[in-house]
Amino acid sequence: MKKLTALLLFVCVLTSCLLLCACQPPSPPEPPAPEIPDVLYDIEQDFSTLQPNDAKFLLDNVTPREDSPLKGKVIYWLGSSVTYGSASNGVSMADYLAKLTGCISKKDAVSGTTLFDDNKTADTGVKSYTRRLINSTVFDKNEKVDAFICQISTNDARNDRLDKRGKLTDENNDDINSFNKATTIGAMEFIIAYVHETWGCPVYFYSGSYFGDTGTRKSTNPTGTNYATLVEQTHQVVEKWNGFYGYRVGVIDLFNDEEFNAVVSDEYYKWATSDAIHPKHAGYLQWWTPYFEQFLIVELTINIYEE
Repeated sequence: MKKLTALLLFVCVLTSCLLLCACQPPSPPEPPAPEIPDVLYDIEQDFSTLQPNDAKFLLDNVTPREDSPLKGKVIYWLGSSVTYGSASNGVSMADYLAKLTGCISKKDAVSGTTLFDDNKTADTGVKSYTRRLINSTVFDKNEKVDAFICQISTNDARNDRLDKRGKLTDENNDDINSFNKATTIGAMEFIIAYVHETWGCPVYFYSGSYFGDTGTRKSTNPTGTNYATLVEQTHQVVEKWNGFYGYRVGVIDLFNDEEFNAVVSDEYYKWATSDAIHPKHAGYLQWWTPYFEQFLIVELTINIYEE
């Protein structure tokens, strides 16, 4: 009798489970991962009749993409003259990216400023990256942010500022109050911790395109060698912080990307930039912006999908 009761109970439970499963709608199939787009460079070949800041290249004349994976993404930009666009009337890849893709770019960028804070005067201090980040009227501390992009400033690599570089703290240290903001590396660590604490979004440091100590694409202050060292140290900072749970940090390394730097001829480079560091309108629109667009599509859509 007990065996019969147990068997009936089992059948009832099994029947209930089958009925419950039958009532549940099937799970929707996983959407396919977005395809990685090609970098769509549109390098102007005829320099004889155009200037790099001509109307053709201005922000108002850029045609938006019909449908971009970056549409609606909120991206914060912190930097100096390259982020601002000092050789292109205050327009940089941040602005072109917003116009092309429909993302929301917010820039806090002041020419001549540094990551490190020398703290000598109120004027200089307010201009430093870290003080501007803390006191920014551009960034909303309550906004949902998809990415925070920080310029690896060439101003920090100038020949008379190498003693401001500082060093990476212990690999286990993530205490935001322990970083020396009077140094470049300390400022980077502080920015990562602050952004994570405030917005919880990925942080990407970006470099400028390649320049050397000699040759066609050269700079003497800062030298290419000194800036290359700073970019390499940034990779070391990023490697440390990616070891902490919940942090997502990266480098948009234009300086060392050989394919990116080879896309343009020396003739185009001379035409589209004001010097080794600052692009003009055409340089931003045709050369830099496509690289950032592909990078961010991969980071903010494809990589998140895979996670």
